Amino acid sequence: MINDWELVIGIEIHLELNTKTKMFSPAPNTYEAKENCNVSHIDLGYPGTLPLVNSEAIIKGIKLAKALNMTIDSEIRFDRKNYFYPDLNKGYQITQQFRPIGKDGLIKIKVKDQWKDILIERIHLEEDTAKSIHDDDYTYLNQNRASVPLIEIVSRPVIHSIEDAKAYVEAIRLTALALNISDAKMNEGSLRTDVNISVRKKGTNDLNTRVEIKNLNSISNIEKAIQYEMQYQINCYENNQTFEQCTKRFDEQSQTTIVMRSKSDSIDYKYFPDPNIPYISLSKQLIDAVNIEELPFARENRYLSLGLNNVQISQLINNIEYAKYLDSIESTDFKKSANIFFSEVVSYLNSNNLNIQDLLFTPRDCKDAIELLNNAKIDKKNFIKLIELKQNNSAHSIIDLAKNNQLYIESIVINIADIVADILKENSNLESQLKTDYNKALKFIMGQFMKKTMGKGNTAELNKYLEEKYL
Repeated sequence: MINDWELVIGIEIHLELNTKTKMFSPAPNTYEAKENCNVSHIDLGYPGTLPLVNSEAIIKGIKLAKALNMTIDSEIRFDRKNYFYPDLNKGYQITQQFRPIGKDGLIKIKVKDQWKDILIERIHLEEDTAKSIHDDDYTYLNQNRASVPLIEIVSRPVIHSIEDAKAYVEAIRLTALALNISDAKMNEGSLRTDVNISVRKKGTNDLNTRVEIKNLNSISNIEKAIQYEMQYQINCYENNQTFEQCTKRFDEQSQTTIVMRSKSDSIDYKYFPDPNIPYISLSKQLIDAVNIEELPFARENRYLSLGLNNVQISQLINNIEYAKYLDSIESTDFKKSANIFFSEVVSYLNSNNLNIQDLLFTPRDCKDAIELLNNAKIDKKNFIKLIELKQNNSAHSIIDLAKNNQLYIESIVINIADIVADILKENSNLESQLKTDYNKALKFIMGQFMKKTMGKGNTAELNKYLEEKYL
């Protein structure tokens, strides 16, 4: 029975860093570039070339290590991992085998509204390989990805459910976004996931034969691959069948895992320290000077304490630019600002297919518009109109835009009793109608009231006055 078994999962995540240049060369690091345009002779391992270590990648590595509560190595050392594969022109990959930048960390994940810690063994810096594109007849290589900076994040085998595995990958993705070290897009390959899976009888500590599933490119595929592989392994054990330790891939068409290669014989990569890269000392002062941004679990708890709902919080954690904008609105009522931000600002962005970086309506403008709304100087229906006006007249202030476009409501003194008396005087049968057909009379009076006050009268106060006098 499946309920008698427990999953044992360890996850390796390859996270491409959003540095301006590559890990060991000055070639640009851009995803959108035409194939094989952003390539240096260093990336291709031409004889006589020397790697140049990207300091920005090291700082981003320190940030992630801090965010994951890791012990950070005092030295940066790089090693060569030697193997031949078509996507590796040099015949070796520069990585950190012996001295990873960070080790013994953890990350918080949330499953069913409960926080838990997942232990992480290590993170290390390395370079990416070229990208292989396959068709029926050929394999093409895009060398733009060669030497793109990577951080590999290796969890300990402490994940025991599909939900925890999904939450772990999502937590790493959101942490990378919060730290601004990667765009972490699984669909573009800047976050790639390898999942190691084995099963064991519940209540035991066995580490049975494991299978590695490579390059899962979505949370959905992670779930499907683990589900299929778990059932496959359980069926094997319950039917006294064996299977080899191997590497598999998930086939989306058949929704199954398929063997790529056996791991019965461990590959000897013949690691050795890279002779062309000197050791780089990381002083305590340098490490201490690297600041990290607010992490997702802390941001979520802060927003909860401010009264935001789960849908709003999810959007803010997944879109850091939204969170930065909202946090920059200097408001005494954060919850109200958030409601207006989502109902008006985000609606405007979505309707006009804009990113928030394209918005000329600044957080200060939003604060000013909210103050006008709070003081009844504009109608809520005109809030988006102010955003539109600011987008086309960025040099003008919000109050000027409101006044110059007849959106500003001037304060006027309204004596409800006097106005009602005038209406009744002008319509001789109206007072008796208030007693015989109140609702019909009320509708007429409200229309006349708004006409006399040029739309600026308070109909709620009018209604209260008439109820007290005639009902």
